[in-house]
Amino acid sequence: MGPSPMVTLNRQMLRVSLAVVCASACALGLVAVPVAPAHAADTITAADQPYFAYYHLDQARAKGYTGQGVTIAMIDGPVETSAPELAGASIVDNSPCSIEKAPEATAHGTSTAALLVARDYGVAPDATLHAYRTDAGDATLGSDCIGNDGTNLAGYPSLINHAINDGAQIITLSLSSSDHSDALRWAIARAMSQGVLITASAGNEAKDSNESHFGWWSGVVGVSAIDTSGKRADYSSWGNGVTTAAVGGPVTARNYETGEKISANGTSNSTPLVAGFLALARQKWPDATANQLLQLLTKTALNNEGAWNPYTGYGVASLGAMLNTDPSQYPDENPLMDKGGGLAPSPTAEEVRLYADGLVSPSEIEEDSSYVYRGLDESQLKAATNSYPTHIGTSPRYHR
Repeated sequence: MGPSPMVTLNRQMLRVSLAVVCASACALGLVAVPVAPAHAADTITAADQPYFAYYHLDQARAKGYTGQGVTIAMIDGPVETSAPELAGASIVDNSPCSIEKAPEATAHGTSTAALLVARDYGVAPDATLHAYRTDAGDATLGSDCIGNDGTNLAGYPSLINHAINDGAQIITLSLSSSDHSDALRWAIARAMSQGVLITASAGNEAKDSNESHFGWWSGVVGVSAIDTSGKRADYSSWGNGVTTAAVGGPVTARNYETGEKISANGTSNSTPLVAGFLALARQKWPDATANQLLQLLTKTALNNEGAWNPYTGYGVASLGAMLNTDPSQYPDENPLMDKGGGLAPSPTAEEVRLYADGLVSPSEIEEDSSYVYRGLDESQLKAATNSYPTHIGTSPRYHR
């Protein structure tokens, strides 16, 4: 039996249930061709994925670069771990509470997971993937999603902190969000302080979408899209938050509601590819700091313009260069404190230090298992909003 027909679909349409991105996806249009239900023989392989050859992933695998020993966290829709493409992959659902999502969200979450760890065509097939379901869009939250202090356990600040609690080295989000809350700022500050890398999609709106995507935050790797000719994809959004670009499609995915194959394009594809590149670099260069890996990503990117730009950031990510360039030559400094657009970043370098020194009000921290308040505010000892260990006056800042 030959390969099944394919549906042509913009990838962001897969997450119709994520209301924050639906409007942009719908604007790009949808062309669907009915096909027969998928069979076991229709399993997606590396031959179906142009990016696999584009990035010479067969050569990376031949040299043993598979993400072994690296933990990636994916915040997205549910993952259908019984999908044939994910057979043998190491995937754990670490969602802190129960969330029911529409089938479209499962399609998006599962295909994103496959780009990361599918045995046949994932960028980092030997990495461990921790999956976290988000409350974005059309979701039904269980009663267990409200924490003891009223925290939304399915919100982004909670999920990022849970991912770090669970040992993630890389967090990837192929989602949009206009959340600019203090809780999210401190979750990202924690990631920066503790050496956890975050990649996030730039969006598919073909406009400056910086305000509504995670790349708005300093320290976050915002990812736009190119096609397999190396040209910037016409659907890809841009803005001050873009750090790099990678192939956004076409990729072959599956609609797990219908079983049919689809051809998909979007920054939801390019983002996990970059997360996978960072996982391979983390495996290859285990002694490099997170800042040095970010330096590696930006210094080795292919950039015809020679400087940062809002469309592809520092340039197109180059996996080969990342695996062949020792990052120890670069300073242990985060290159994404200034996102390139000259705007005041957040969190600032001082805010990252405030977090590390234990001087952030506990009321602004959500689900952080490592945080200890060490400031001088003695009211925190009895504050109902403080569920964190409190050691008054012990901040390293007071003893430098």
